[in-house]
Amino acid sequence: MTLHPSSRLPARADDELALDVPSRQGWREVYAEPVRRDEVRPIVVSQPARATTPLDVLSRGIGLLLKLTLLLILLALLWGMVTLIGAGVRAPGAIGEQIGGAIERGASIVGAAGQRVADAFDPAHPPRAALPQDVEIDELLRLNVGAPVQGSSTRELAVASIQRRADPSGPDGAVYAVLHGELREAQDTKILGVTVRSTRDPKDYYLYKGETIRIGRKLYKVNWVSVERQQVALIAYRDQDRVTAPLKAEID
Repeated sequence: MTLHPSSRLPARADDELALDVPSRQGWREVYAEPVRRDEVRPIVVSQPARATTPLDVLSRGIGLLLKLTLLLILLALLWGMVTLIGAGVRAPGAIGEQIGGAIERGASIVGAAGQRVADAFDPAHPPRAALPQDVEIDELLRLNVGAPVQGSSTRELAVASIQRRADPSGPDGAVYAVLHGELREAQDTKILGVTVRSTRDPKDYYLYKGETIRIGRKLYKVNWVSVERQQVALIAYRDQDRVTAPLKAEID
């Protein structure tokens, strides 16, 4: 229905009149959908999306890790069942051992995953893998050739020389130190009150890297031997009672 622009229609009480922009053929009237005055339309309120926090990312990662752990446990149990079916009928004890082993493997996986999660929150956690520990040192002696070695109550000790073997058995067996010791008081052999022999019982002790020797009440380990420096380094164990290494020599 086309109306002249100057013409008007009376307003209706229960309708709304909407006019669009004029076209080439004049004005067109468009009636909107009737709306009742007592009708209540719902109001839609849109909430802004909450920003993702690092805690959300961490919780999602933990959830994914737990799901993967559960999946691995299920796969282990499934593999155990397949093994049992393929092997045929076995003794109940063997079947129980395989099921128990699968459960233990799954439990170890869960424990390791939980430990990694706990370590992520504790940056000061101790190392989980076993680390090689060196000997705890109480004293370090770096001795030149000719230097005395204290500690013995019966003998005078000194570093006699540093030697290199012509036929070394390895890097630690190519060089050795010679420790020379003599009695502080000479031993006399007497017959009818007459001294027929007097000796200070000289002895040489050959020390290689890594060997342990007791001098007096202390245990020493040969830390290194150097031909170039003409030196030997001895370290005293801190905890003497826990040393289980074999002794190369014992000098009181």
